[in-house]
Amino acid sequence: MWVRKKVLAVVAMVLLLFGSAYAERMAVLLQCAIGVPSYAVRQLQVYIAQRAALFSGMQVIPDYEVRRVQSELGVYLGTYIPDEGVKKLLGRLGADYLFIVRIIKWENSWEIRAERAILISGVGLLDPTLANLLGPLGLLSALDRRARVTLLVRLYSPKGLLHANVISMDDAPFLSWFFSDPLRAAQKAVDMALQEVLQMF
Repeated sequence: MWVRKKVLAVVAMVLLLFGSAYAERMAVLLQCAIGVPSYAVRQLQVYIAQRAALFSGMQVIPDYEVRRVQSELGVYLGTYIPDEGVKKLLGRLGADYLFIVRIIKWENSWEIRAERAILISGVGLLDPTLANLLGPLGLLSALDRRARVTLLVRLYSPKGLLHANVISMDDAPFLSWFFSDPLRAAQKAVDMALQEVLQMF
């Protein structure tokens, strides 16, 4: 009985090691075509790696490792990437896929939303006269900030480009003047991109 348990344990370990050795791997890379706050870049790098592992179920090679190998090989991953460069990079990384997220728009824009001032007046928080709606309190209640992020996302395999798309996402909660956040918009866009990429497997 004891020998049988020992044999089963050894077989289970071999299967586990064999399975992990041949598990598919995805390399991820974040690029910025425009100025993005450094704190947001660091958080997004971690977020993309975590979500890629969660959505794909693959082992994920993080951003810093991809950059190191890219530098060693002299492969430039820009807007256009030659198939040969991708093949060399994936071969050195031991990865099956390369998922690139390129930020091409990152903005916080202010706008006037008159319907908000009218709504506030409708619930009795503001006297609904034209003078009040156009006065400082009315304009302040109508002022809104919208965070908008646009990503160019691409998925490569050793055979070349498998998928590319441009995804834009807003983050405009009810009190967006205080809580609107382009980082949250970028995270939503990454999730949408990974859901699309998942269909490629």
